Amino acid sequence: MIYPWQTLQWQQFCQQKIQQRVPHAIVLLGAEGLGKRAFANQLVATLLCEINDAIEPCGQCHSCHLFLAESHPDHIVIEPEETGKQIKIDQIRKLKDKQELTPTVSRWKTVIISPADSMNINANNSLLKLLEEPQPNTLLILITAKAEKLPITILSRCQKMIIPAPEKEIASRWLQQQTSFSEPDIAQLLPLAHGAPLKVLTMLEQGVVSTIEQLKHDFDSLLNNDINPVLLAKNWQQYDLLMILNILQNLIHKRIVNDQKQLSSESTERYWTIYDCIITAIKLTSSPNNINKILLIEQFMVSVMNVNLRYNTANNSSI
Repeated sequence: MIYPWQTLQWQQFCQQKIQQRVPHAIVLLGAEGLGKRAFANQLVATLLCEINDAIEPCGQCHSCHLFLAESHPDHIVIEPEETGKQIKIDQIRKLKDKQELTPTVSRWKTVIISPADSMNINANNSLLKLLEEPQPNTLLILITAKAEKLPITILSRCQKMIIPAPEKEIASRWLQQQTSFSEPDIAQLLPLAHGAPLKVLTMLEQGVVSTIEQLKHDFDSLLNNDINPVLLAKNWQQYDLLMILNILQNLIHKRIVNDQKQLSSESTERYWTIYDCIITAIKLTSSPNNINKILLIEQFMVSVMNVNLRYNTANNSSI
């Protein structure tokens, strides 16, 4: 399946296929929720299709049937054996053994590695040897939303294909066609999903809109000292920590912009300081070290309360 925002990249691949210039390795880059895996599947299905000059899979030939049944002998998918785990060197070694064989059904052999950034150091080194000695009529597709975690030696041997987030209007229109949710609901989720329509779709199905309203209420209660931060931190454990921080970041940013439009500076400085607290917490969640979720939430709430206390004290002393 090709999504509307992938048309340009698909046309680029079709042109390569027509000109018989398909590279031996492609790295698909883009944020989560842009349909990179669906794009890769369509690309692979087109190559494996028995109609050699096809620019899309026919869906009717033996090869297409095998691919749809996820049992094509000339196609391999390499993923972590468990969610959140690494791709190991043994998985890449098995791939190398398979790549030395000739195709059994199609003219091509294809491989999808996803997410490619989950390969450990040894797996990366093993894959590098394979990229340095490409086999004819073989395509490796690496999928990642975190290109910075892939070694430059791997990236330099792959053709980069970036799947960008669509323009806001295109994403909103597509989402309204897929769901019964309102345009305002979609509009407030798009920034949180970094413009990725499929991620917004998932968030809508998970009821994130109501979660946002609850978090806004909770945070305003925290700012007004109307809630116990320990109990609130315990309650927030049910949510994804990074999602909480992204929602609050978006909320505070909107309030800063609103204050600036109204030429109000009374609360702007306080909001900027709280914004810095949010950024600090986001950086801590990205740390390679294991973090204590409830402790981080509590520390964040204390820092926000300290900001409030400091600015309230300053305002009272100036009266």
